[in-house]
Amino acid sequence: MSAWTRTIAESLAPEARAFFQFLCCLEEGDREEWIVTQVWPVHWKRLGRDGEAPGIEPCVEALREVGLVDLVKGEYRIHPGVAEAGREQAGEACQAATDEDMAAFWSAASRAGVRQEMQGGGPMILRAGRSAAPYLMRRQQWHAAAESLEQVIRRDASPQTVAAVLPLLRRITEATSGTEKGLKDAGVLASALRALGQVDEAEKMLREVVREAEERGQFRTATAAAGGLINVLLTRGRSKEALEFVDKMKELTRRAGLGPWTQLADEAQRLQILNELGQWSEVLDAVERLRERMRTLPDSGEAEEAVDLWNVREGILDTGHSAALALERWQQALALNEEIVELTRTRQATTLEIAHAGFNDYGPLLRLERYSEARELLLECRQTFEAESDLEMLGKVFSGLASLEGNRGHHRESVRYEQTALRYSYHVGEPRDCTISHFNLANYLWRSGQQPGGALAHRLAAALIWFQISDGHLPQVLQVLSRDLASLPLPATFDELCEIVEQVEGVRFRALFSRLPADKAATGDEALQKVLELARTEDAKSPGMPEELRQLLKPLLQAAAAGQDVAPLLKALRDQLVAAAPPGQEQDVEGIIAAVRQLIEKLR
Repeated sequence: MSAWTRTIAESLAPEARAFFQFLCCLEEGDREEWIVTQVWPVHWKRLGRDGEAPGIEPCVEALREVGLVDLVKGEYRIHPGVAEAGREQAGEACQAATDEDMAAFWSAASRAGVRQEMQGGGPMILRAGRSAAPYLMRRQQWHAAAESLEQVIRRDASPQTVAAVLPLLRRITEATSGTEKGLKDAGVLASALRALGQVDEAEKMLREVVREAEERGQFRTATAAAGGLINVLLTRGRSKEALEFVDKMKELTRRAGLGPWTQLADEAQRLQILNELGQWSEVLDAVERLRERMRTLPDSGEAEEAVDLWNVREGILDTGHSAALALERWQQALALNEEIVELTRTRQATTLEIAHAGFNDYGPLLRLERYSEARELLLECRQTFEAESDLEMLGKVFSGLASLEGNRGHHRESVRYEQTALRYSYHVGEPRDCTISHFNLANYLWRSGQQPGGALAHRLAAALIWFQISDGHLPQVLQVLSRDLASLPLPATFDELCEIVEQVEGVRFRALFSRLPADKAATGDEALQKVLELARTEDAKSPGMPEELRQLLKPLLQAAAAGQDVAPLLKALRDQLVAAAPPGQEQDVEGIIAAVRQLIEKLR
């Protein structure tokens, strides 16, 4: 085929032959009419040819007549073997010229997409970022290629996309190792590794980047890597360590001289950690202040920024949405998420991103008993996440379906769905998602009358994880455990607990526990004993809660755990608290009732 191609091409007129060789030097996905029309005149001049570039139509007709090229629906199609032979015939000079022209074309397209992102430029950024990389890499413009791919994975972190760019990022990092810009390229690679769940390698790489970049005075690279490291720590359930590292990141941002939007992004990351630690009211108040500040900030200023403005806006809104969920402010959560979804649609985010944002409505819809809307949303999201192989979100979908069936009284269906969710969560390996599924599964097993011992074991598994990672939800599960300990047989050892919960296919509780921070307890048995002690003592109750109030709560919590209607009991509790409140403190009752409602929701 090579000899045939060479013979046919040599018989062509010089203009048609040059056009053919140009097409062959393009990446296959770039042989589109709209691209070729813009780049061909530039390429002709770069080759040093005189006059205007030959018309494309006569060249194409000549190539079609000899069977080298076909034009189908705006795409120039060339057999791969023919294209390879054409590149060989074109030579290194033609390939280098094509690479330079196409790199410039896609870089300009990416810049235009960024300028117009909030008016729908997102898809062009994704297309340009991936398309520019091979041309830039052949020209050994490694750092430009890394920046191009970073623009992609910031906007499309789907497993398929990240897996596709990961080998390119590894090649770039190898090529730039030891250079001034090599550290930034390593930080981009680490972000891709984290997105694919390879968090051990990502953490090691990010720590090294932060250390070395700070030593070299590359503070912008250092603060970006610090933000990535905080995300890794959160993924591993190490919230306190992440919170301590925020101050380090803020200082690096200051030393880098970055602007107010980057500083806002740092503060948003701090609030995300506070959410994990259960400080939801503080977070929601702070988010409202940040929203006011965003409204007054110009989109650009004198100071350089290291963030995308849309990402800061959406991140702050999402943090507020999470806090509103935890505080059971369902309408506020829906309103915040409506803004997020609108922003993602406006910038024409990927289908996966839009589904991620829309999924967050299911919880409030469920609590507002808008069941048909919740089911429709969950099934739409499931279809998207399956198509995109997003296992983490599939786990959340099945957990949502379990909750939906539980609210409708179909507890055996809830058990089945939550077991599926737990398998997905363990496959991904994110501790908090695993914990939530353990806790939920315990509730569904209890209500369905299946395996009361299994229900206790899964509740203990949730408590052990939350205990080790210092999660703000620990007091809630301890409150529930304190009710169960006297009536159900306890696992005698950590090994026995593992045997019970690992009966669910795909659950590797022992392995997960071994990856958690060990500052609370060095072993599984030690953690189990400490959690049991907490559940048996006043630490398992709300701090300073009077014995009278605990006695009032007991039948209410038992009814909630059994899935019964708690409205009459909740009203009776409010009435008794109002009657017993000292003069002038009646308003405190609503705060107590709000906390009780939150605890009931967790039990459900």
